[in-house]
Amino acid sequence: MTTQTQARYHTDFVYHDRASKATYIARKYAPILGGSVLDVGCDAAPLRGLVGRPNDYLGVDIRPDADLVVDLDRDNLPLADRSFDTVVCTDVLEHLERCHAMFDELCRVARERVIVSLPNPLRCLMLAIAAGSAGRAKFYGLPVDRPADRHRWFFGYEEAVEFVTQRGRRQGFGVEHLDTEHHGCPGWVRDGVNLLASENVKAGTMWCVLRRT
Repeated sequence: MTTQTQARYHTDFVYHDRASKATYIARKYAPILGGSVLDVGCDAAPLRGLVGRPNDYLGVDIRPDADLVVDLDRDNLPLADRSFDTVVCTDVLEHLERCHAMFDELCRVARERVIVSLPNPLRCLMLAIAAGSAGRAKFYGLPVDRPADRHRWFFGYEEAVEFVTQRGRRQGFGVEHLDTEHHGCPGWVRDGVNLLASENVKAGTMWCVLRRT
């Protein structure tokens, strides 16, 4: 399954870390970041100074310095229905045991749109395997010390698309734009057939804009 909608939102900027990802988000989605913005899983809130109205930005995180401190794996968002024009939640849901409930919460508090990104752990695993002994399954391995950050879910690109599409529809949202950042995976050829040619493996991080219907 290949699911890419027409390029409504685009930037040539390439991100490499959390700080540069905020720039990527701000440039790519500038047309819908001019109103009130709720940033769920905001970390140090690098997006705040990049949106149209910084005073109408609210960052949610478990960090004690967040605007609104919430344990997303325990509590719902203490916010009214449809209270923010755009809700942003990027590379967060895969870390939560209760990701389904939190996805519904994102939709509940969004007045117009939800921006969600999900990685492709299946592709990451294949890249780690291709790297041989140097490859480590970053969020799924067994490090000597307990890590602070773990993924709770393992999936491929197709499941990520199905999740945001179908669960979004249940909450009254349709997919306005969907694309991927990064692409490609080393081949695994057997009897002349590349077993890893599927987009389910090759597609990288999925970015989706859901719009209330």
